[in-house]
Amino acid sequence: MPATALQHFNQDVARARAIVGHADPLPTTTEAERLLRSDVLRSAWMFAVAALDAYYCDAYTDVVAAAAIAKSRQSMMTLPEWFLEIRFPIRAILEDYDRTNWRWRMAARKMMERETVISLSTVQTLFNKFFRKGRRLFRDPLDSWMTRSDARARLFGIPSADYAALSPKDKHATRDEAIDQFEERFRMIFQRRHDCIHNCDRPKVAPQRLVKGATVLKVIEDVEFLARRCDEHFNVEFRRFLVDAGCSAATVALAGY
Repeated sequence: MPATALQHFNQDVARARAIVGHADPLPTTTEAERLLRSDVLRSAWMFAVAALDAYYCDAYTDVVAAAAIAKSRQSMMTLPEWFLEIRFPIRAILEDYDRTNWRWRMAARKMMERETVISLSTVQTLFNKFFRKGRRLFRDPLDSWMTRSDARARLFGIPSADYAALSPKDKHATRDEAIDQFEERFRMIFQRRHDCIHNCDRPKVAPQRLVKGATVLKVIEDVEFLARRCDEHFNVEFRRFLVDAGCSAATVALAGY
């Protein structure tokens, strides 16, 4: 996959961190000042989730376009039936482009430009079709994710060192709880972004409290963890998808360009 999706994500979460850095020293003497500071922190939360949303939309655009480009370069490859049912905007395909295969990238981009991907189930629906059995998000790669040094207990319910020390039997039992914790953590992150956008973070009578910049930094850290682990997974699995479809090594190397 091209590196642009992750590159833009990294730039966008850096902007979210900068917003937190701006908010932290703001005055909190009056109620109006406290509310303003909280609102700046809310904007950083929304920015972080928007960065993740944009990453998934861009990454899906990349894999769909790359598969279509590979097919145009190597007509004998066999794409699965579900891929052939993807609906591209005809206008984007029929436009004139300087690069022949650019039409597929533009068509995929047009297809996704009004979509949002801010639920784990949507990520699974879009991407798992491209992955091998036993390699599908989010349960299958969970073991390797949980043993990383940057895996946090708030994501999986257990520190990475404690998980690594478990027996295989205990790890299996722990993963069931870990996936629930993982899904709940991101459900909360996405729901808070929804609350901020749709009712100014006031799901009931008063705005929800948000007073610590560290709270938002943890959200940004978790969003970064998810995007980067997914990007690693996408790169490995999508290349395997193309190989299994009959692509040569040369076609795989050029698929995204």
